[in-house]
Amino acid sequence: MKTYLESCMTAMINHFTFISEHFFTMTIWALVAGLGAWLLEFVEMYVFADFRYLVFLVLMIAYDAYAGIQRQKYLHNQDPLKHGPATAKVFKDKTFSKLMYYICVLSSLHGLAHVQIGGVEVTIFHAFEYAALISIMATEFWSVQENYYDMGKKTIFLLAWDKLKDFIPSKKSADGNQIDQA
Repeated sequence: MKTYLESCMTAMINHFTFISEHFFTMTIWALVAGLGAWLLEFVEMYVFADFRYLVFLVLMIAYDAYAGIQRQKYLHNQDPLKHGPATAKVFKDKTFSKLMYYICVLSSLHGLAHVQIGGVEVTIFHAFEYAALISIMATEFWSVQENYYDMGKKTIFLLAWDKLKDFIPSKKSADGNQIDQA
């Protein structure tokens, strides 16, 4: 027990020595941490609170950007006169404008969905926020599918449609060949 207390006292003395020798640095780091905690709370309250969704959204935007670049390269290789090469300027402009649009939409809907009147949150607008979250994610997914479809690759929707056509009844023509209704 005596050794344990001596170790605790030594650790405490070393800790205070470190703080006194690095007082300015520790003060700056404490201020930065406090400001960061306040900023995070401010953003969660007034700007947007679902950071996990934002991670998935950023991933979907990255997937779409990659698929769009690959699509542009493919189309340029197929017909260089009709389709220009994939350039960083086009990529940057499209991605930045998409990000700014999503930031504006998500922030404004978050504000609308979590507005308080008389200290009570108005919950009727939550459906708008959820619908926007889902539609933005679905839009990114659909864009990735379109990019790969334009490259001539099978997409999830085409594979599903091929399987679904097996279950759709078809009519027979006069010569005995099947006519698809789909």
